[in-house]
Amino acid sequence: MNDRPIIGIKLLAFASVLLLASGGSEVAKAEPMVPGSDCGCHPGDRFDPKPKMPRGTYQGQCINSCQQRSVRRLSPAEAAEYGIPPQAIAVANVSHRDRFWVAQIPADGVETVIYQLEHPIFAAHAQLRFRFSPGSEVILIPQVPNSGESPTQISDLVLSVEAVPVVGGNFDLVAGFFDNFAIAYRLVSLEARAQRMIQVDGHRVEQIQLNLTPAQNHQLLLNAIAESERAGLSRMYHSFDRNCTSEVFRLLDRTTGYNPPANSDIEEIFINAPTGDQISMLIANGTLDPEEIAQFLADTLDETQWQFLQDHIPTISHNALKRRGLLGPTIADLNQELNAGQRLW
Repeated sequence: MNDRPIIGIKLLAFASVLLLASGGSEVAKAEPMVPGSDCGCHPGDRFDPKPKMPRGTYQGQCINSCQQRSVRRLSPAEAAEYGIPPQAIAVANVSHRDRFWVAQIPADGVETVIYQLEHPIFAAHAQLRFRFSPGSEVILIPQVPNSGESPTQISDLVLSVEAVPVVGGNFDLVAGFFDNFAIAYRLVSLEARAQRMIQVDGHRVEQIQLNLTPAQNHQLLLNAIAESERAGLSRMYHSFDRNCTSEVFRLLDRTTGYNPPANSDIEEIFINAPTGDQISMLIANGTLDPEEIAQFLADTLDETQWQFLQDHIPTISHNALKRRGLLGPTIADLNQELNAGQRLW
């Protein structure tokens, strides 16, 4: 795809995505557990953020952080309470098997970073998979005392940046323009993400190995943890400016020191959405009505947002990775790894 502004059917195709895309992995489906009146999820969880929506339509209402949270790095004293040695990285609110855990992460343990693209029908979700070297696995320790869980060991962590609604809220890309969702910078076990993406939703998960040095692999994880802790649940999701893909690339650029060439007129828009032939086929088949879509967007978006849609289409992840020199080999899909019975966790 050309990175320069494009109009016509490809623009309309992208606009249709904003109207029709809903669900996907930007927001986890509702689970039975929801916050109480104090916005807390578990009285014994000392790292429960008990967050309220900072602004927008639902300002002051409880954010449903019972499944989706940013992490918090532990102090040395807090880490010692969980038996974590000072040379390890200790973070709370790591998601695994529908619970939150304290993670003991070995320093310099990241072997490979893999860029993952989850492909549902319309929009796509981008995330980073951190693969740890054999012998340098992550140890997960129950976050809530006396929970009945035992410590467990995993080989992969996934950074998944996701929109988080208030209790009872649902995600869609149009609502994402208007301060309806907080955003969480989650660390999740690969097992948990694979079960949701593949086994529950039936999606394909493409994988691209990133061209990073060992030092950059480690620094990227540290930057992801720092950004997650800094953000908490205090920032708002935005379908263009702050989404799953834009935040991944901001972390990559901060880690590698990437800056676009001074004479470049490329403006990157980080939303992964099918355009061109894929959507044109749907329109030709009568699945999408371009006139109704255009009228809806004209009525819904203000003049500035409408003009933006007329002038821009998303940047494709592969192009952006290639531009940065990070595009490594496309390896087997995560689906194929699972089908082959390879050790994933």
